[in-house]
Amino acid sequence: MSSPRSETIATTLTDAPPASAIRSAFAAKAAAAREFASAPVPISPGARAARAAKALAVLATSAAKAAVIARAARPAAVAKAEIAFAPTAALPAEPASSTRAGGALKRIVRDLNSRARVIALVSGKGGVGKTNLAVNMAIALAAAGRRVLLVDADLGLANVDLVLGQRPRGDLGHVLSGKMALGDIIQEGPAGIRWIPGASHMPALLKIGERRREALLERLTSLETQHDYVLIDAPAGIGQGVLSLARQADELVLVTTPEPTAMMDAYALLKAAAASGPDAIGCVRLVVNMIGHRKQADEVHRRIAQTAARFLRLDVGMLGYVFCDGHVGRAVQKQQPLLLAYPHSQAAWCMKRLGGALMEGREAPLASRFAFFRRLTGLFAAGQTI
Repeated sequence: MSSPRSETIATTLTDAPPASAIRSAFAAKAAAAREFASAPVPISPGARAARAAKALAVLATSAAKAAVIARAARPAAVAKAEIAFAPTAALPAEPASSTRAGGALKRIVRDLNSRARVIALVSGKGGVGKTNLAVNMAIALAAAGRRVLLVDADLGLANVDLVLGQRPRGDLGHVLSGKMALGDIIQEGPAGIRWIPGASHMPALLKIGERRREALLERLTSLETQHDYVLIDAPAGIGQGVLSLARQADELVLVTTPEPTAMMDAYALLKAAAASGPDAIGCVRLVVNMIGHRKQADEVHRRIAQTAARFLRLDVGMLGYVFCDGHVGRAVQKQQPLLLAYPHSQAAWCMKRLGGALMEGREAPLASRFAFFRRLTGLFAAGQTI
């Protein structure tokens, strides 16, 4: 009997991207490299302060407009909801199309009531420590009392199980094939986190019957309402699946190291994700991993942030950094999360700060990006894959 990991690897080998997609990826990386090489020189403190003041003014104006629109739209939305859910015993039967519309409105109202903040951890290349950060940041959030769901969305190279030291009972592929229920594959991890292996099988949702697909989407969407945070450990690189995840998440945590290749690939990922404009993706914040000193992290952030601002009109914030620490490798060898194996190490201290920085940011998810799993399935229906 083959293991879940061997089945996933076999799927990877049979679903290789076409040559045209590979050529497009190389072209995107080449364009990103030219822009990154021409990064602007550091701006003066006065100019930086002026830009910050202007950005704050724009944000304040946008927030005020949004509040006015929300207040004006609220009575109408409430009235629609009351009409949709009012008893209809004394009224003639409504047509099927109207019933479907009411069901859609009901799902929207439910999804907006309480939904997790979906954060995708992405990187331009492998080997930068993204999965290790995802696991330990999830534990840091859970230790602070947050309800956390970690989704392993890597394709073929999923390593969340190795970092946690837990063997998955199955993955989403087994659920889609009818061999297991969704509740059977959700793993209970340390510090109270929960995690789902094999989210790379999401495109197969389109191959099952409509009733089964709708039931599973309802279950996946209900998971969003049962947690405060959903952390997505996305595949490395700039493949179409990574871009799909990046564009649907509330926030991106971009992981890189001070190596020039990692920095350039991180910017290439941003450029590809924001190809249709800066509004195509949510808030972007940077984590610089494996640094030797604090100034190194500041320099990496400066280069990426200034290049993204100049060519992409995209604001890249700084979430934090993690020092290069031998305890990280020793924890991986022990197959234990760093925060549990070496909680007093320097890297563990940095990862706890990253969890705190996430909680200090925007707590509420973007209202325009409800039902993450349902939106993702809509992209697969349009021909995009993980």
